[in-house]
Amino acid sequence: MEPAFLKLCCGPDGVTAEGESNYYHGNAIEQADGGRNGVYSEWSWNGQSLRVETCRYGMSPLFYYCGKNSFLISNSITKLLALGAPSDWDDDAMAVFIRRQTFLGEDTPFKEIRVPPPGARLTWSDGKMTLEGGLFAPKPQSLNRNAVIEGVIELFSQSITRRLPKSDDFYLPLTGGKDSRHILLELARQSVLPKATVTASFPPPLVNQDKDIAGQLSERVGVPHIVLPPAPPGIANEQRKNLATNFCSLDHGWAVPLADFLKEKTAVSYDGLGLDVFFNTIWYSDYRAKLYDDGAFEALAIDLLRDSETAFSMIFTPEANRRFSRARAIARMVEELKRHANHPHPIAALQFWSRTRRATSTLTFGLQHNIPSVHTPFLDYDLFDFVSGLSKTTLRQPPLHIDAISSFFKEYRDIKFQTRVDKHCHNIKYHRKFSLELAKISSLLILKNSIINTKKITLSSLKSYVSGRNADLDWLRPDLLICVDQLEQHTQRR
Repeated sequence: MEPAFLKLCCGPDGVTAEGESNYYHGNAIEQADGGRNGVYSEWSWNGQSLRVETCRYGMSPLFYYCGKNSFLISNSITKLLALGAPSDWDDDAMAVFIRRQTFLGEDTPFKEIRVPPPGARLTWSDGKMTLEGGLFAPKPQSLNRNAVIEGVIELFSQSITRRLPKSDDFYLPLTGGKDSRHILLELARQSVLPKATVTASFPPPLVNQDKDIAGQLSERVGVPHIVLPPAPPGIANEQRKNLATNFCSLDHGWAVPLADFLKEKTAVSYDGLGLDVFFNTIWYSDYRAKLYDDGAFEALAIDLLRDSETAFSMIFTPEANRRFSRARAIARMVEELKRHANHPHPIAALQFWSRTRRATSTLTFGLQHNIPSVHTPFLDYDLFDFVSGLSKTTLRQPPLHIDAISSFFKEYRDIKFQTRVDKHCHNIKYHRKFSLELAKISSLLILKNSIINTKKITLSSLKSYVSGRNADLDWLRPDLLICVDQLEQHTQRR
């Protein structure tokens, strides 16, 4: 499917328009009060003025550029570049991205290309733009554990009821984790079962054991279970993923076969996106919580960014390392950290509004963009406000979501949860093909003005090919290099 876009230009004879006058993407649910629930983005041009609107989360992908006499908007960042949007790097944004694998706020790789904020209300007319929107804070909740569990179960059930498919002719992605299990079991409780559940396989060297758990769940519920093979060796799926996610995530390459399957098989799917960062904050620690409480934002930024500077100094050119410096990343992180300081659980809020909104969601609304309805029941407004308003003390108690699922769906308690990928299986075929293709793309950049240290990367990739060792490839951050290479290609094509 070709990217949607609208290009408006002011001239002596008025405004000329090229592209789609109207655009909508998402899964908005009309409510009795006239409001809308769900995730969506849209624009409309009536010949006089442009109106752009996003849901309260701002996850359905949109990118825009506002020039002196023009306005460009698209669901594809590469389309904006092709239409003439400036391609100067945003040094601060890139400094964070290469270290955290996510963009913050409304940042993109390019200084003058932005994403609309959450709850955006953007208008453009006669060369003038107005923009409203931003983060929202939930009402703090102070409840005992039983009340919290009851609230999660009741509100999630309500959320699924609001998002029931019109028929059982749909497929449901299923892992061994909590979110997709909760979706499947609640659908089954409401007597709506998918045609089959589907589990993707990770490419080597990762091995996901959750396909066995997903199979047990499917059998118990009474639906077929499909296990997809991993992607073929090479970098092609990484490159496809980067385009689909608009270069906003280094993850999700493994999910390309899953997205392809769902696109061909179903018009409706479900995704567990949304509350995992509150239920199970992987970046949380008592040390980080204290830094937030003390307002020690610089120390917290340093801790969150970790230390991979030795690798970066070899991966990128000296000029790129100067531009995308650690000091810039720290300053941009401090700015973002302050925005969440008053949230009941600021670490989780930071994760949600940066990693979940800007990176994780690109699997749901980027890779699966061609599926007409991808429902995200954990982002239901009532449920999200309830959980995100809980204090970090409440949420950091023993696994809340597991306890909620186990207490309500008692007949499935014996089926364990898979909480992480912890097995590795070395495959020399995958490794060598990936290393050789990485060497090829870096060698093609040697005579070009690249920010990548092309000679170093080419030699190191060839060494990895010869040795066959994961250690010789992993330190190169191949997913990051492929992403940057593609970005440079699109800027140079202009």
